[in-house]
Amino acid sequence: MYGLEFYIIMNLAVGGTNGYFPDVPPATNGNSGKPWSNTSPTAARDFWNARSSWLPTWRMTDNRGKQSSLQIDHVRVWAL
Repeated sequence: MYGLEFYIIMNLAVGGTNGYFPDVPPATNGNSGKPWSNTSPTAARDFWNARSSWLPTWRMTDNRGKQSSLQIDHVRVWAL
């Protein structure tokens, strides 16, 4: 059993068009409104194109990322 390779994928999901982030009243991002509409066929692209409004809120460049909004302290893995 030892020596087997495995991979852990950690994901940050944002956005969505399933109503979790409602259009009315609009969900907010800091001082800005939600950059996509749940009925838009290009919601993912709308979100990406508005990155100048939401990406700074992640603070990835502050202090070389040490002040970023999402930080992982540690990961534990157990054998089943």
